[in-house]
Amino acid sequence: MNRQAFTMLELVIMLVTVGVLTATIMPRLERDPLRETVNQVMRHIQYTQHMAMVDDVYRDGRPLWFKAMWRISFRNKNCYVVSSNIDLDMNYDREESATDPLTQVLLYSNTKCKQESTDNSMMFLAEAYDISRIDFSGSCGDNRFIAFDNFGRPHRSLKRLDDYLKKECLITFVRKSRKAVIAIRPETGYITSYVDPR
Repeated sequence: MNRQAFTMLELVIMLVTVGVLTATIMPRLERDPLRETVNQVMRHIQYTQHMAMVDDVYRDGRPLWFKAMWRISFRNKNCYVVSSNIDLDMNYDREESATDPLTQVLLYSNTKCKQESTDNSMMFLAEAYDISRIDFSGSCGDNRFIAFDNFGRPHRSLKRLDDYLKKECLITFVRKSRKAVIAIRPETGYITSYVDPR
C-alpha cells in the first residue's frame, strides 16, 4: 500500500525532534550586558590600534611628539574615550576623538562622565551596561589607558617613548557579581577576553 500521509505518531515524533534541535541549537536570546561591554571595548581597542598605525603622529622637530599617540582612556567613573592628544596638553578633547566607523558618532566622554546630548551613549559603561567598576592590573600601570604607536605596539604610559607593555595588561570589568577580563599582550597588542559564565 502506498501511503501519502503522516500518521499521528510520526507527526508527534517529528515535532519533538524539531523542538529538541531548536532548543539546543538556538543561542540564548536574553541580553548579556557584560559580554556586550567586552565586545564593544575590544572592538574599540582594535580600532585605537588601527588608528595609531594609519595616523602616524611623528613630527620632526617636536621632541614630545609621542604624547600624541592614539589611546583608549578609561575615566574614573566608568566611561572612556578614544583620542589622540594632538595639542599635547594631556586633555582628551572632543575635537581630538575618533569617530566610530559603525555609527559615525564620536568615541568621546567628558571628564565627569556626564552624558551630554551629542555624546555617544555607549561610552558610558555604568549607564549603558551597568558596569560598577573597571580595574587595571598586570603591566598596565596606574594611568588607566593604553596607547599605541605607529607599529601597533601597546604603551603603558606616555612619559617616555620606549615605555612599552612588558607583560599582559589586564582590564577587568565588574557587573554585579560577575567579572570579565580583557588581556592586551605586549609587543603585538593582540587581545583576548574571558567572561564569567552566568
